[in-house]
Amino acid sequence: MKIFLKKIVNNFGYRISKINKNQLQNENPLVAIKKAIRDQNEIVLFDIGANLGQTIKKMRFEFPVSKIYAFEPNRSCYNALKMNLDSKNVFVFNNAVGSENTTIKFNEYSWSALSSILKRAFGSAQIIDTYDVDLISIDSFCKTNNISKIDFLKTDTEGYELEVLKGASEMMDKNKIQFVYTEVFFKENFIGQASFGDIYNFLLSKNFELVKIYDFEITTDGLANRSDALFMNKKFE
Repeated sequence: MKIFLKKIVNNFGYRISKINKNQLQNENPLVAIKKAIRDQNEIVLFDIGANLGQTIKKMRFEFPVSKIYAFEPNRSCYNALKMNLDSKNVFVFNNAVGSENTTIKFNEYSWSALSSILKRAFGSAQIIDTYDVDLISIDSFCKTNNISKIDFLKTDTEGYELEVLKGASEMMDKNKIQFVYTEVFFKENFIGQASFGDIYNFLLSKNFELVKIYDFEITTDGLANRSDALFMNKKFE
């Protein structure tokens, strides 16, 4: 009977699979990490590449008692974030995040979600403006703001993720970041982007292990394109 039902479902382009009851495998990464966070009274969340606040809203819903640090270099997106989401527990910064503190060129695209320090390798979205932004590292930001640990670090920076993570090397070496949730690419979307292998190997060297892959996208010709990946540091202190 099970085989028969599977065949019927497969014919419609779907698949039946067993639900994993381990909370870390929850389809919502913010729900997945809940039980693993030790200090529920002092939760620190980072949103790198906050865009219009989609992830911030989810963070506030799942972790109403938390501090959220959000970074968005796109001027118009930052202004919207500052107006709509900046509050007593959400702190919004008009910075790009990378491996050092400097000034760098930022490309604002016609579709704001694609805006990046890097340029698109393909697609119809156009650059509508390029301007200087202040680039900061997570390590320097944490030192300046007396942040001793990060429970959840999300980075969605359109191909610049590895530079963001390299800028948190000191925090990672001290095992002060528990979860990393990062966009990963299998196909070149941005010129000069890091590959999934680059990010995986870097995080592996910092005591992180892969937990789950989310929102797996494929190209029209059936090849892997991009996804989001959750990593956990089991040596988190």
